[in-house]
Amino acid sequence: MTTPKLLLLHGLGATAGVWPAVVAAVAWPGPVSTPDLPGHGTAPWTGSYTLHALAGEIGGRLGDDEPVLIVGHSLGGAVGLELASGRYRPRVTGVVGIGIKTTWTDDDVAGMARVAERGVRWFDSRADAADRLRRQAGLDGLVDDDHPAVTSGVVEDPSGSGRWRPAQDPATFAQQPLDLAELLDAAQCPVILGAGEHDAMATRSELSAFTTEPRIAAGRGHNVHVEDPAWVAGLVAELAPTG
Repeated sequence: MTTPKLLLLHGLGATAGVWPAVVAAVAWPGPVSTPDLPGHGTAPWTGSYTLHALAGEIGGRLGDDEPVLIVGHSLGGAVGLELASGRYRPRVTGVVGIGIKTTWTDDDVAGMARVAERGVRWFDSRADAADRLRRQAGLDGLVDDDHPAVTSGVVEDPSGSGRWRPAQDPATFAQQPLDLAELLDAAQCPVILGAGEHDAMATRSELSAFTTEPRIAAGRGHNVHVEDPAWVAGLVAELAPTG
């Protein structure tokens, strides 16, 4: 049996730098890919960050009918589910969706739109830009300035001004509410939904509306993959091919 590629997709505001500890914990026997989502980290700013556009960009980098097992956090989990619909090039064999936001209020959407409209914000020091990145990605208290998620997530002004900013395109914040039930219904593969016990974006009760067995990591928050890579590795093992 061919081992599928393990595709790890980070959440809104983060970068592929959140995944090294998960990669180590999983010890996947096949190929592993940890791309930056468009508009994040080192990825180009495309100006179009709908779920369909993101899935199209990521799926377009994979081969026709290429088998992939996806682990996605937050927005990355939603992208993984969209890829699992069969409307894109790869053949998704399973999705582990962690911390996918299930409930959207009008205030949520309006607040994210305001962030997007403010545009690029520059900071006088790398440390200040790193602080901003951590707030945007929900990584406060979890990673320091030398963590890969930070080193790949802030950039210096190429003009030589000495200023810094998060690498993320602010336009990526203009997300619209997703229909999780519709995404799950369209998925052509097994799906596991999970979250940290203290994740306000994906609570046990909310996830229970979409799955009979939500996986909850005790004592963890929204970025459970950073807090507890071994827990995520356990979910991957459930969907890994055998034989």
